[in-house]
Amino acid sequence: MNDDEFQEFIDSCFEELEEKQERLISEFGFGSFDKFQHDFEKEEIYLLKDGQVRVKAKLIPIGSFNTKSSTWMWGWANEAFPAPLRKKAEKLKQLEALTGFEMFGNEVAEIDPDMAWEIAGMALNLLGSEGAYRGPAGSTQYFYALEQVDNVYS
Repeated sequence: MNDDEFQEFIDSCFEELEEKQERLISEFGFGSFDKFQHDFEKEEIYLLKDGQVRVKAKLIPIGSFNTKSSTWMWGWANEAFPAPLRKKAEKLKQLEALTGFEMFGNEVAEIDPDMAWEIAGMALNLLGSEGAYRGPAGSTQYFYALEQVDNVYS
């Protein structure tokens, strides 16, 4: 892709991301949760409100953005995730061949906060996922692609 084609791809993927996120907001209440938990062995994420799990979903780690160093680490490169999740995230390496940009094949890249969401959009497009969740952990923001999003009634 040349620079113009790449920008068109980013814009299209970001528009798709916004539509998916709007659905998660309207159908599942995204943006209203107090905290999140995950079970990497089950490959699931849980969104809680008032101490109760309200939504659960299958997850694939897209990557993490460190706000202090402005660096992105791909989920497939992050050993904080178990091997089966890193293996699922390896599909994101296809973005390098698709776009022709090396940053999609490097384990770490310097980016800005807006680019983190643009990467999430491209990842959702490639994975065909339902939406994304950004989980804060100190100065690091973890981005997950979500599948099988469902309400949990207790």
